[in-house]
Amino acid sequence: MNKQRNGIALVAILLVAVVLRPPVAQMGPILELIQKSLNLTATEIALLASTPVLCFGFGAFLAPSLVRRIGLDKTLIAVMGLLFLSILARPYLGFIGIFAGTMVAGLAIAIANVLLPSIVRERFPNKIVPITSAYTTILATSASFAAAFSFPSAAHYGWQMALELWSVPSLLALGFSFYFLKGSTESTTVGNLDHSGDFKLIVKSPIAWPIIGLFGIQSLGFYALLAWLPSLITDSSNLGPEIAGSLLSLMTIVGVPIGLGLSSNFGRFKSLSVIGALISLLTISGMLLLLLGFWVPAVVIIGIGQASSFPLSLSLISTRAGSQRLTTMLSSVAQGVGYLLAAVGTFLFGWLTTVTGSWRASILVLVALTAVQVVAAWYAGKPKILK
Repeated sequence: MNKQRNGIALVAILLVAVVLRPPVAQMGPILELIQKSLNLTATEIALLASTPVLCFGFGAFLAPSLVRRIGLDKTLIAVMGLLFLSILARPYLGFIGIFAGTMVAGLAIAIANVLLPSIVRERFPNKIVPITSAYTTILATSASFAAAFSFPSAAHYGWQMALELWSVPSLLALGFSFYFLKGSTESTTVGNLDHSGDFKLIVKSPIAWPIIGLFGIQSLGFYALLAWLPSLITDSSNLGPEIAGSLLSLMTIVGVPIGLGLSSNFGRFKSLSVIGALISLLTISGMLLLLLGFWVPAVVIIGIGQASSFPLSLSLISTRAGSQRLTTMLSSVAQGVGYLLAAVGTFLFGWLTTVTGSWRASILVLVALTAVQVVAAWYAGKPKILK
């Protein structure tokens, strides 16, 4: 019976992971179609493009207060319900509808991002690393799938239906999430716990900040290249936008199997300092290849580095906090700060290019920040527990 319960809980976690990236990843390839259909201005399109990452940052800070009030399981069900409704409604209410729907979806995804490490820790305390590896792999795979098939499905069915297709798996994820309420006692006790010192403990901890830095800088690098890599390649070479888009898809998917194989073995090591530093150095080498115009090896190496550093940072969040309560708070702070840093960094990556007239300075800044990530990964990987 326990095996059956654990199996259903695992399916629920993986289904939630399936729908936490496509509502955002599918937007980029069809922004032009949306712009023409709704007669949107360049400013409105820029808002649609930048809103999700900002919501990832701000929404992450809401998670601990929601968990305190209604419990971990009920919070997950609530945000999955909001995600389903936002996906279902946003294509049919003009710009206000798609903007508000995208914002609500971004906030719901942000809160779910924070909750998953705590849910994994609570439900599978002895299998944190392999299950974290599994769901982070699904996050990357579903994002790549959504980005790759967004335009073809929009061309065939219309962009509204292309956006709405993801309401089906989100409804499945919502349905399976109700299973977490069976036999759960945490929702009746979480509200009585004293969380007043948790945030201060995180902020003052020398253990927490390297983890926050690792998560933040690797997020910045990923989202900056997700937004600007095609433009960088087309501006710096004779390659067209179709090939540049294919190189972006290659970057997002190539590292998934390697990242899964590596991250599934994180639990075997007492210290992850060397592994974290090497992963970050690998990412730097790929970025340096961008400067030299070696596009294919550059995106392959960057993809492997980023696909490994993301599950590493989430594994550290789950394993370095001394309790489920601290895991939620550390996840909230790390992801809140990290995604806000990513949003600002993504904007500055493009702005610096506009100011200098070249992508070179932007890439060099990214290299310098990833060098800081090497140091953060080294200290974050040390076998210390936050408590």
